[in-house]
Amino acid sequence: MAFVIRFAKAVRNNWKKSTVFGSALAYGVSYSNEKYEIKQLMRYYCTEASRYGDVKINLNQRPPKVLVLLNPAANRKSSEEDFHDYCEPILHLAGFEVDLVKTDSEGHARRYVEELATLPDALIVGGGDGTLSEAVSGMKRRQDGAQCPIGVLPLGRTNTLAMKLFSAEGSSNSDLEHVRTMANAAYAVIAGKKEKTDLMRIEVLPSAADETPPEKPVYAVGALQWGAFRDILALRDKYWYTASLRDYTAFLFNAFDGKHTWSCKAKIAYTEPCSGCSNCYKDMDDQWTAAKKAEQQPRRWWSVFVPRAKTAAKTDYSKIVNEKCSVRHEIEVEPSELVIKTGNVAVDEQEGEKGTDSTKLDVVVGEQVDSSFGFIGGSWGRVRGRKYFDCPAKDSISVRTVELLPERLKVEETDPELYYSIDNEAYEVRPVRITVVPKAVEIFTF
Repeated sequence: MAFVIRFAKAVRNNWKKSTVFGSALAYGVSYSNEKYEIKQLMRYYCTEASRYGDVKINLNQRPPKVLVLLNPAANRKSSEEDFHDYCEPILHLAGFEVDLVKTDSEGHARRYVEELATLPDALIVGGGDGTLSEAVSGMKRRQDGAQCPIGVLPLGRTNTLAMKLFSAEGSSNSDLEHVRTMANAAYAVIAGKKEKTDLMRIEVLPSAADETPPEKPVYAVGALQWGAFRDILALRDKYWYTASLRDYTAFLFNAFDGKHTWSCKAKIAYTEPCSGCSNCYKDMDDQWTAAKKAEQQPRRWWSVFVPRAKTAAKTDYSKIVNEKCSVRHEIEVEPSELVIKTGNVAVDEQEGEKGTDSTKLDVVVGEQVDSSFGFIGGSWGRVRGRKYFDCPAKDSISVRTVELLPERLKVEETDPELYYSIDNEAYEVRPVRITVVPKAVEIFTF
């Protein structure tokens, strides 16, 4: 007791000690309060999930089976702990049968989904944008054409689609809001509401010198990004010693470096957006083909006693003519950044919401960098607001397909490495064809 009295007197009589003690006390109270709110939040979500788990099922029924593809290296190796603490309890309490597969290398998720014998009731991706892109690519490459709904858990460093779907309006970057977003994503899977989401199909254009068979396409949910901003952002882990300031430090130390892609000189050939016609109907989520297959499937004997479910009529795009759909336009550009993005990350500036036109891609041609200091300030603003794809635009073009033909490529071993980012994963710069595939995959949402 005497020690406590002496300590209190020392703190009271010395303003420096008083300041340090007050600051530490305020931080401790804030930290404890946030941890308490997180526990109360998880208690609420777990209680709601238990309501689904308490529903009785028949003996011949089985609980829903979900496969979780978890990237343990995501978000600086914190994704596995976040999953076990904030997502897995909700799935188990809802009565789901959960299979967990941890990815161990680049491309593991893509290969696993592509070669999986039978898809589960739902596929849940625990990671960032890159892990989601791999899982979607694997599903779209399957030989049997099978698909299943996908749940997106925001466990990575960049979670563009998940943050749009599950983050609270105007939420802060606090731990409480991050936990809320993860819990929302897990709860969306058990609630079962789904909506179809656009993809972009990215194919490498073959050249006459190629002797190998063409590469399989890559599918992306967000965007393809090319330029100095992408190059410097990829270096942020190099400055790990600056902790949470590593993103800002990367731009500060590299904005004056001429090694990065400050000129994205290329030819762009594109076709205008189309809502569906005989020229592009194969990319309209195979709606007409799927409807025909459903009609051709034989009905079971007991189906004569069951009324047919009324379904919305499918549009036969193969009979619609749009002469402008196949008209090819060409332009040459030389910006410091080029972004090609889907409606999943495109924002309507007037309404501040996700765009509703799902038959187009946005090609954003950035401006030339006039000042290194201006580039640093603009990049810091984008990092702070997590607006990685919102580059200052000199021009923006709406397209259905686009061919990107860079002037500069890596040909010799001595040439510098040049990379795109496709959903924040690095790919070598090569001529590519990018096509929008509307409503191509089902995503769990609110």
